[in-house]
Amino acid sequence: MNGEGHGLARGEGRGVVPQWGRVSRAVFQVRQTYHYSYSGPVTDLRQRLVMVPPACHNDQRLLDYHLAVRGATGEYDVSWQTDRFGNRVCAVRAGRVDAAVEFEASFRVERGSQGDIGARAWPPRDVRRALLEETALTAADERLRGIASGIAAQAASPQERAQRAADWAAGAIAYRVGVTGVQTPAAMALHLGQGVCQDYAHILLSVLRLLGVPARYVSGHLLGEGVPHAWVEALLRGAGKAPDAEIVAYDPTHGRRAGLNYITVAVGRDFADVSPTSGFFSGQASGRLSATKRADVVDFVYAGSGPPHGRDGGGRNAGKGGPGA
Repeated sequence: MNGEGHGLARGEGRGVVPQWGRVSRAVFQVRQTYHYSYSGPVTDLRQRLVMVPPACHNDQRLLDYHLAVRGATGEYDVSWQTDRFGNRVCAVRAGRVDAAVEFEASFRVERGSQGDIGARAWPPRDVRRALLEETALTAADERLRGIASGIAAQAASPQERAQRAADWAAGAIAYRVGVTGVQTPAAMALHLGQGVCQDYAHILLSVLRLLGVPARYVSGHLLGEGVPHAWVEALLRGAGKAPDAEIVAYDPTHGRRAGLNYITVAVGRDFADVSPTSGFFSGQASGRLSATKRADVVDFVYAGSGPPHGRDGGGRNAGKGGPGA
């Protein structure tokens, strides 16, 4: 039961689309479902789900969440843990599934412009060290090393190097679904010249790490329907210590920095660390995966304005403590 890859969401949320450059705070609601259907009964199902964000990530705060498991025959067990990167990981165990099992996660998060979050969200040293290491999906070849060397020769500061790397990665391949998969390494996607957002992210991660910039893969959502999206966060430090630290999010698929309308679910070294769904079962049956996702903005505030805006774009709806996910 392999994890679903990342791609592009389709459009913005229903109702009004905020002017994101003016928004100082926003509340989002996400509902995501993975449905596995089987050709016959399966037993000893074990599933790892990374579908719900941590309590806090940079300026994002989790307001509430719910996970539903449907289709297991008899009792099943759900447990939660936090991995080394701070992600909220769910483990599901079910003794038997007769025909299909479904996992549905719903949650609300709040994001707000809270000034310099670099020092406050700076990960510990062992995590930063891990974010500099090559992985099977980000290992560099000669072409990637050459790109990094060229950037290093033209830019001295981590900030300038990261921006140049992001600008290059945005044009490194063409967006096309079906050419690559979740196990395609960055060097192969670059060789093929095509891929989806996880490939853009892996390519950028490879170059940033060659430049000595710790960087992490981000799994999350854009507004609208579709599949999860992927982008990159670079951990940039100036000449000083923690006060000079900043975390900059780049979306190489769209050739832009990730803004307030990006919803983070998990971070890691590459896609393998944050696969939304993965697992295994016993039995001879074959399985098929289908998925749905809907992300909406349900509340937002413009900088310097008064009451929040709701789905209808005017006045106040349920406010900060609006309807649960």
